[in-house]
Amino acid sequence: MNELEMVSEMLRKSDPSQDVVRDGRRRLLDAQARPRRSGFGWLAGGLSLGAVAAAAAVAVVVTTGTTPAAVPSGSPGSASAAPLRLSSAQILLAAASTALNRSDSGTYWHVKADHSVRAGKNALPTKSSESWVRRDGQAWVPSDEGGTVYQATGPKTFSLADNQVSFAQIERLPADPEALQAWIADKVDHGDGDVDPAAREWFVANSLVSLLGDVPAGPEVRAAAFRALATMPIVKSIGTMEDGLGRAGDGLEISDQGVDLKVIIDPETSLVLGSSYRSGKDGKIFKEGTTTVQVSEWTDTLPPVVPAPERPGFTRG
Repeated sequence: MNELEMVSEMLRKSDPSQDVVRDGRRRLLDAQARPRRSGFGWLAGGLSLGAVAAAAAVAVVVTTGTTPAAVPSGSPGSASAAPLRLSSAQILLAAASTALNRSDSGTYWHVKADHSVRAGKNALPTKSSESWVRRDGQAWVPSDEGGTVYQATGPKTFSLADNQVSFAQIERLPADPEALQAWIADKVDHGDGDVDPAAREWFVANSLVSLLGDVPAGPEVRAAAFRALATMPIVKSIGTMEDGLGRAGDGLEISDQGVDLKVIIDPETSLVLGSSYRSGKDGKIFKEGTTTVQVSEWTDTLPPVVPAPERPGFTRG
């Protein structure tokens, strides 16, 4: 069993409460603010980098800090120090623990996000999307009047693993990381679209990210998605990032076969704040875009409903 598997097993057996998560994060930030001499000097001498990550993920400092701690880079007592960026495994395993504490009770799955896209030299206007979806798939979307919604036609489906899936299918997703990753991979291989086999791993990772944001996955499935991502080599930590609203979070990059996806995760809530993607080849950018998630939550409140306009609703995500 390697270090990452040890951490995953420990977190799977006993996930800390939200109070412990917050207390650990507070202690980490307090420790970073204090001057230190040899602080983590014992780590530099006898443990591998993976063991450092495992130790940090299992200790009370299981939460992610948006400011990495400083670690001596030379011999014990050396004055030189270099910041230690939290690894992607640390960030994702901590987020998995936090995800288990989020409630999925509520009548409607409410998501609101802003999207911008650029294809080549052509930039499209920023668009907003918003919906309230009941567990039976019935959806409501904003009306043109503002402050009200109308009922969309047909059941709402969600884009996942190159397929359109229903609410019922999402509720039956496996909560084991390996089983979830296998389910996603199978759907990618036999999806509605035509996925390039060379980019298969990227599509699997991207689909796992979808379960953390716009798709109404339950706490156990979201935690499994975080843990599955923690095992994927193409997922890297890139430090603190800000979304389109100026909110800071832990940045992750998923890059493979000319497609690059950056995701910002709020360490306090495990929610995805935003993402950006870019595709290209030989230095040329084919397409790029950003998404800023304003709201991603369960709610019992639906805005006032008005009659649907004389135009088709939607059935796809």
